[in-house]
Amino acid sequence: MEFSRLFLLFCVLSMHRTSAGASSTTDHRSSLPNSTSMSGSETTQSVTETSPQSVISLSNSAENTSSFQPATTTSPVTTTQIPSNTTTQPLSSIISGLYNTFLNVFMNSISNTTSPTTQKLPLSVLSMQNKLPEQMRNSLLPLLMEGGTPDLESITRIFKNLTDVLPSILKVLLPSNTSGLTTEERTCSEDMDTYLTDLLQMKMWALNMFDASGKPGTAIMEGAMTFFGNFDECLDGASKVDPATGREIKGDTCVVSISPPSQMLAMMDAGGGGGGNDIIDALGGQLAFNWHLCLPRSCGSRMVQSGLQNRLSQVNLTVARVMCHSEIKNGPVSNDSGAVGAIVLTAILGCMVLLGSGLDLYIRATKDRRRKVPLSPRKDEVKLTEIFTTLDHSGETTFTNGKIDTNGLIENPRLNIVNGGIDNPAGPQVQETNGGHLVFPNGGQQPRTVDKERDQKYKPKLLERVLLCFSAVSNGEKILSVKRSPASITCLHGIRVLSIGWVILGHTYIYTMSNAGNPKSLLKLIKGFSFQIMMNATLSVDSFFVLSGLLVTYLFLKETEKAGGLKVKHMVMYYVHRYLRLTPVYAYAMFVYTFLVSHLADGPTWVGPYDKKSCETHWWTSLLYINNVYEPAKQCMGWGWYLANDMQFYVVAPLALVPWALSPTRAGTTAGKIFKAAGITVVIGYLICSVATTASLVHKYNVDLFTNPLLYFDKVYQKPWCRIGTFAIGMMLGYILHALKSRDVKMSPFLQGVGWLLALVAAGACTLSTYDANAEGRPGWGVEARTAHETLYRPVWGLILAWVIFMCCKGKAGIVDWMLSWDWWQPLSRLTYGAYLVHLMFIQTETATARSLFNFTSGYIVYRFFGYTCMSFIFSFLLAILVEAPLLQLEKLLLS
Repeated sequence: MEFSRLFLLFCVLSMHRTSAGASSTTDHRSSLPNSTSMSGSETTQSVTETSPQSVISLSNSAENTSSFQPATTTSPVTTTQIPSNTTTQPLSSIISGLYNTFLNVFMNSISNTTSPTTQKLPLSVLSMQNKLPEQMRNSLLPLLMEGGTPDLESITRIFKNLTDVLPSILKVLLPSNTSGLTTEERTCSEDMDTYLTDLLQMKMWALNMFDASGKPGTAIMEGAMTFFGNFDECLDGASKVDPATGREIKGDTCVVSISPPSQMLAMMDAGGGGGGNDIIDALGGQLAFNWHLCLPRSCGSRMVQSGLQNRLSQVNLTVARVMCHSEIKNGPVSNDSGAVGAIVLTAILGCMVLLGSGLDLYIRATKDRRRKVPLSPRKDEVKLTEIFTTLDHSGETTFTNGKIDTNGLIENPRLNIVNGGIDNPAGPQVQETNGGHLVFPNGGQQPRTVDKERDQKYKPKLLERVLLCFSAVSNGEKILSVKRSPASITCLHGIRVLSIGWVILGHTYIYTMSNAGNPKSLLKLIKGFSFQIMMNATLSVDSFFVLSGLLVTYLFLKETEKAGGLKVKHMVMYYVHRYLRLTPVYAYAMFVYTFLVSHLADGPTWVGPYDKKSCETHWWTSLLYINNVYEPAKQCMGWGWYLANDMQFYVVAPLALVPWALSPTRAGTTAGKIFKAAGITVVIGYLICSVATTASLVHKYNVDLFTNPLLYFDKVYQKPWCRIGTFAIGMMLGYILHALKSRDVKMSPFLQGVGWLLALVAAGACTLSTYDANAEGRPGWGVEARTAHETLYRPVWGLILAWVIFMCCKGKAGIVDWMLSWDWWQPLSRLTYGAYLVHLMFIQTETATARSLFNFTSGYIVYRFFGYTCMSFIFSFLLAILVEAPLLQLEKLLLS
């Protein structure tokens, strides 16, 4: 049902009944003469006949209504003049008059008609047509009942017909007593009366304000419960200066949230198929009609809510809240010290980047200004064996995906896994070869001795070295480099990028649901077989936990082995480097998110990030990485729970790493075996802890991410004791790779095939098994099945990923390794941390500032996903240039 058209129809009915009470002989096509204005008693009688309930609310305004004298007709369109001494009434009284008419029409429905025009209407509306004058019935009813798109001529004709009789309804709405009203309430009433009067006179500013209000559209029973208006038109296009007071009347968007009655929720739920997986069942208590109305700015949310609630409570409707934009909008940036601080900090970092880049380019240009002497081809020739010998003596060996050179050119090959992050994106710098010839960096020319001596004498000063840390040229080259580091596990780059893409896609589906014009279509989508991959997108986070456990373990054992054993400095730098690696860019992103993002967008209900207040009071819990266990409901940047878990896992990992690091120094002894066993026992203990706590909590609360998402997130999803299982699997994989770094694993093709088949089946079970609970007509899982699924599918996913990585390292993954090891995954992989930090800023801001609904389809969601992904990686690169890479270089400079 289209409430906007019904509202207009109710206004006409109320107007017609009132004019009939004033004079039964007055023709509806003529203006009301001055001599026929109703007296106070006649007004009261008319209101009583219209609705018994209206006597109480409007009787007080009937005493001096006779002072109202409408003007005579001077043109085909009647204009109504309100004397300057006419008093006003609260907004609630105006709403009462319209609402009482609305209620009376439905209580006094009479005979129906069978005309083709009105067959489309419900019975309660069909009874209204005979109450309209003939001319209005012919012009207004087709527009109201057929639901078509009217043209300008039709609208103009309707308003002309309305104008002849609408002044009488204004007489009922204009009050005579404003005693007891506050200044704000009186101002609101005066502005509202001016708005209604000018609307009837078809003045453009009032028409703009009415046009900017939301109109209920189609698919309400499908879940389209937000009626957007035109936010920009309301704020920018609707204004008038009152000549009497000199006050400007401007429009303001107020969003009225009305909780629907339980009967309507039952009707909406009837078409959803029922079952525990129905979104309306899960969120029914939170559903509300959100109506965007353009009202005078002087009427705040309190007055609008009280005026509406007094009337709607009689039909079991509740105004949950009213939010007016003028009350919540952000002030100027100059008045926000936090926003100014974020801008100043960004400007300082930007200047440092510009200075560092300029200095870097100057030094490079200076070094290139030298004379070069061509080398003789004979002197340039070098045998490949000599090259490899040189590389071996320099402590660097080649080991690509586990393939050891078999030509005898490399002695004692060692696996040398590099993080692949900004710390060392391009690996060690070695000379490249071209057909047995050394390729020198200066384009094939060997520098003269005098140039070498000059380069050795030149050392940048400390300030210059600090500025060079901010060079966008050098840092950009490292970030965007696609050169493969010797002995790196190249498949990790592809896994990392695909995992962050899975995260962004899942969040795109979740957060865009609130603005969907067809939410029930999502119910059908959720029940589909292929969509179960998105239902289980949280496994992408477990992929990151596996990679984190793998790299932490292997790099720690590699470093201690290289140093000849575990030393105190290893443990100190283990924690210091990790904190400095993650925290500065995290803190900067949080600072900008808290204070600056709110000024970068605007919308009907935009007040800034939803957790802005939490960020202002609980930012320190995030920087200490305890936000997932200490008052998690108040954590800033809610997706930071992952960073807290990762840091907490990093803190407890040495319980297994230290025994493993001590075992090589006691190789072959009983103590060495005990240390190995102790480390393995700790890792297995982590895995058992994860399985046991998850099973216990899920069984206790009978929840998962879709049956009760808030409780599940709070009790299970973000808790480290439930999520450490996949991190432990990654640690075990890192230990195995370190132990087998110099060995070639032999595996028959049959055994490899069985392993890949089992991995494929297990992956399908992890991502598609929820179809058994979500499919159409399925009753859903019981507590036992839900507990088993939540307990096992994450560890199984970790084992699948461990198998893939192990086979890629040993060169037995074939096309899988080829796809995951694509060179251009590397720069994107280095940007995944920043992309994770900023991607939800874009998604949440765009969703919270929406101006209209959209048609929910998978194609449209994927389209938006690519936009969010591109923007996330672009800003991640800027974040890396501005904060992440410079601070990592400063750390190296400080430690050197």
